[in-house]
Amino acid sequence: MTAPDVTVVVAVHDTVPHLPTCLDSLVGQPLARERLEVVVVDDGSTDGGEALLDEYAAWHPGLVRLVHQPDQPFTPEACLRADRVSVLADYDCCCPVPREEDRGDSTEWAPVLNRLRGIAALQQVADELAESGEESEAIRARTFAWDVPRLLRADFLLLDDGLQRRVCAEIGRMVERFGAREVYHRLPVAARLRLELAAAVRPGALRDQIRYEAAHGEPPVVVDGRRHYAGFPAFRDARLGLPDDLFLLREEPVFEAAPPLNLAQQLWRGAVPEQLRRRLRRHPAWRRLANSVSAGRG
Repeated sequence: MTAPDVTVVVAVHDTVPHLPTCLDSLVGQPLARERLEVVVVDDGSTDGGEALLDEYAAWHPGLVRLVHQPDQPFTPEACLRADRVSVLADYDCCCPVPREEDRGDSTEWAPVLNRLRGIAALQQVADELAESGEESEAIRARTFAWDVPRLLRADFLLLDDGLQRRVCAEIGRMVERFGAREVYHRLPVAARLRLELAAAVRPGALRDQIRYEAAHGEPPVVVDGRRHYAGFPAFRDARLGLPDDLFLLREEPVFEAAPPLNLAQQLWRGAVPEQLRRRLRRHPAWRRLANSVSAGRG
């Protein structure tokens, strides 16, 4: 059997209203059947589309090939299990088709709760397969520095209050389940703060934080002794009771002062000029004497 001239891959997730139009267009192409292949990848649809896809595969054997798989875990599992990953250099064509009900970029099309469940499934695969230590921490840091906080941006403000609370509760479960706080030191302060406000199910405070970041960007720095904090409005807000460490940017190191010179050291330094001390140190006998007097301090 020869390879087809054209392979069309269709990624599907909860798109029942649009599937017939898409698939009818593909199977109706004027190319001879042996020259065309349609691969439909169903990423864990929950809207009944999987049954429709099975029907199309049965109606068009040899033309439509169907793959059912979970929403996101395939890629991390493949990467973590593979000894080597090769990237084909052939030119691929991608044709995303926006729909009226879609908002934002293509990565945000799925409903936010489905996105969170997909991220949780991805992290679960990583927990099972990644080596403990740096590899595992790096994946968790990626999840909680980017994947989850990006769902707590401007689009979050458009959700109704009930859905906002459900999103917060789901994030709270993820924070506890996957030990997000263990990698907070690798996260930007803004990401930590949004995660903690969500985990505490404080949608009002979370909305305030999102609006502040959009309007002001980076907050002022609050210096308290050796510690530098991100001065977001939530910092030391008694109503929220968030720990200071959540806002910590950096801490200045402690430099221990040298102990004071004893009397012999003071006399040595006072009686012998620095230039002469340096010359005398070139001779082993004088160097031993100088070290015994000054404890190696010149």
